[in-house]
Amino acid sequence: MRRAIHLIAPAGSCGKFLSQLGVPTPEDFLSLVQDQVGPDFLITGDQQIIAAEEDEEAGGRGDDRRRAQDIQQALGDSNVVALVTVRGGAWFSRILRHIDFNVLNSRTTPVAVFGFSELTTLVNIVAAHSNGRGVYDMGPAFLPYGLRRHATVNAKYAKGQPIDPSRWAVDHLPESFQAFWSDVVSMIRGNGTKRAITSTLVRGKMPEQSEAVLVGGNLVVLCSLVGTPYQSTIRPDGKWLLLEEIDEKPERIDRYLANLTLAGFWQECQGLLLGDFHRNGQDLTPIVESLLSYHLPSDRLIPILRTQQIGHVWPMSPLPLHTPVTLNRTSNRTYSVDWCPSSLQMV
Repeated sequence: MRRAIHLIAPAGSCGKFLSQLGVPTPEDFLSLVQDQVGPDFLITGDQQIIAAEEDEEAGGRGDDRRRAQDIQQALGDSNVVALVTVRGGAWFSRILRHIDFNVLNSRTTPVAVFGFSELTTLVNIVAAHSNGRGVYDMGPAFLPYGLRRHATVNAKYAKGQPIDPSRWAVDHLPESFQAFWSDVVSMIRGNGTKRAITSTLVRGKMPEQSEAVLVGGNLVVLCSLVGTPYQSTIRPDGKWLLLEEIDEKPERIDRYLANLTLAGFWQECQGLLLGDFHRNGQDLTPIVESLLSYHLPSDRLIPILRTQQIGHVWPMSPLPLHTPVTLNRTSNRTYSVDWCPSSLQMV
């Protein structure tokens, strides 16, 4: 029996993304992913969940139990090697209470979850389990936005003329979609990723080489676990904390940082990895660094690394959570974030 990669869509609607890919139905979407992945893995997914629409004025999604059950069944199925989130967005956090993560205890093989943003909670919870692996990585439905913003921010030109970011995103979507799945399969096979992470030391001091374990992800979403039974999966006690965010005002970012401060998150935190923070066309990362000076303890200098390769950006690099990584200095204040490919080998 072929091992399965299960696609989940427990957050925002995937309808627009399917249209952008030119696939009219969820069945066609699963077939397209199957073509990208190849015959060695079976692509599965609940077509009704993938096809679901969302209505902000009516609770967003009306299929809470079905979405939770879909994830629970996949986590409990030892034939499933990975769950890959198609899209983030919204409406996921409230269904956590309907998922019984104890099904991981009966697995005979580990399982990986790939996701980011709204799926911050799921990735951390699964990664904290002995039979789970969590990879903080974009869902493929993020590609249209990420590609368009990349073209806009980098002001690309063709034959001396500025390109149309929307057109550029459409033209580059097929190859980027293919590259994403190729990279996922490579990680599952234990061959690692081509999307390496580089970072810059913006606060504190670090040795030439050090080992770190990271938790965290999207700032607003991870704050939803503070004070819950799952808080231990995101606490950076003896670990590094990853933070990134999109479309939040500085005053709201400060409020969420205060939530972490009041919860004692900095007491034993070993370091911070700041991903991308932006709102509309503004890079907010320097503002976040300034805000952190009001929250981090004054009695010790917690180091901060900054990277533009994690967050709501393209290209985005995958990062294993709850798994040791190595921080290697490559120049004066530049560090690579390296991890052993075998740590994610599922087959």
